[in-house]
Amino acid sequence: MKSFIIATVMLLSCGAIFAQEQTLFGRTHVTGGFGGPIFEYGLNNKLGTSVGGGGGVVLKHFFIGGYGIGSVDFEYLRNNNDLEKIDIGHGGLWLGFTVPTDKLIHLYASGRFGWGAVNIPVDDPGFDFKDADQIFAMTPEAGLELNIARWFRVAGTVGYRFMYGANQNRGYSNEDFSGAHWGLTLRFGGFYPSCGGTLLL
Repeated sequence: MKSFIIATVMLLSCGAIFAQEQTLFGRTHVTGGFGGPIFEYGLNNKLGTSVGGGGGVVLKHFFIGGYGIGSVDFEYLRNNNDLEKIDIGHGGLWLGFTVPTDKLIHLYASGRFGWGAVNIPVDDPGFDFKDADQIFAMTPEAGLELNIARWFRVAGTVGYRFMYGANQNRGYSNEDFSGAHWGLTLRFGGFYPSCGGTLLL
């Protein structure tokens, strides 16, 4: 009898949690995994548009994973229809925090910490990454995230990219690749409920 009462209380608790969660198109869940594209656009500085992607594992209010992102001269690409080099590319560790995730709109913050290079030629088959101007990038950001559906979230953020290691002898500096940006992150995933292990899509 005691076991039956405990099991009943646990089931009712799960039901109460699910009833409180809000999205545009159903329930949201607080653990699971995700992947999706990342966009960055520089604010009043030399930073151009950067496009990439990432993914990770969700642990309640936190997530941990990896990312990769790069920027090119899109005006040159549009005029010449030829991609010669990536202005900057980097990838590495991606950490994040969201709270309260059960609300339709909630706080979102993340930090990306990656290694990469500047001016990477893409039309040179003999290019050796060891010869590139290698850099370290740190990109904290914060904003709001919207639960579109149980499997889809969109975050709009403002952040700052800190760049280290650029070789000034090559005609540029860390400041040329550092600065504020606004970002858009789309997260698609299969999320698990708080009180069980069944995958809901």
